Amino acid sequence: MRYSALFCGFSLSCFLTGTGFAEGQWPELDLANADSTKSLPSKTVKIDRDPVYKASKEYQAYPLIDILKKIRIPESLNTDDLLIVFTAVDGYKVSMAYQDAYLEAGYVAFKDNAAAGHKSWLDFKFGKQTMTPAPFYLVWPKNGLDEWRYPWPFQLASITLQPAKIYFGDAAPSGGDKSVNNGFKLFSRYCIRCHSVNLSGGDVGPELNVPKNISEYFKEEALPGFILNATAYRAGTKMPAFDNLISDDEARAIVSYLMHMKLEKKN
Repeated sequence: MRYSALFCGFSLSCFLTGTGFAEGQWPELDLANADSTKSLPSKTVKIDRDPVYKASKEYQAYPLIDILKKIRIPESLNTDDLLIVFTAVDGYKVSMAYQDAYLEAGYVAFKDNAAAGHKSWLDFKFGKQTMTPAPFYLVWPKNGLDEWRYPWPFQLASITLQPAKIYFGDAAPSGGDKSVNNGFKLFSRYCIRCHSVNLSGGDVGPELNVPKNISEYFKEEALPGFILNATAYRAGTKMPAFDNLISDDEARAIVSYLMHMKLEKKN
């Protein structure tokens, strides 16, 4: 499994503290189990330009919200801090905010209507591999959605609910004001798939807190601009521009989070 819209994956070991859950016991739905989708109504979903097939597509799919309703949320979990973690057959994971799933209509596709005969899916090329999105593929019919906020993972095997501050481990702040926590939410959406903080996160880009926090060697006043458009600062960088996705204030909130994490270094 690889993520269809972004160029890097993300995997973390989680630290479980004070939640009443042991590792592997978060509320989960096994999509491979036929009972998980039994009795769910399916819909025909049209996608104008599918990021996997690079073409218009039509699928049979279950509404994501209907699937989420099958996952019981214990009272101990706050939905404001809850993530939906999508796990593929090979263990790859990508997450999104639980509340975002109720703002836009997402669908878990199980059949490509262009597939003939007994096939459920058409093949596509992914790098040097030929594969299909089977068994399930998360799609979003609305055009122009932020694909960092609304991911398109394929080959889905399960859906799990976890608090963000558990899932992101040592990258999550244990303290901080509203700006810090808002910055962490934005960082976990746009940055952590490629960057780590306290060695928790992606490894495509540099670690940002240990042994030195990025603000200890990068001018604080330059950081928001760098986050918004790194190519204006560094030739050849692989970091994408975010100035069409986040505001100046949101970039500054990410900087507030990063600077706060100087106080929470772990190594």
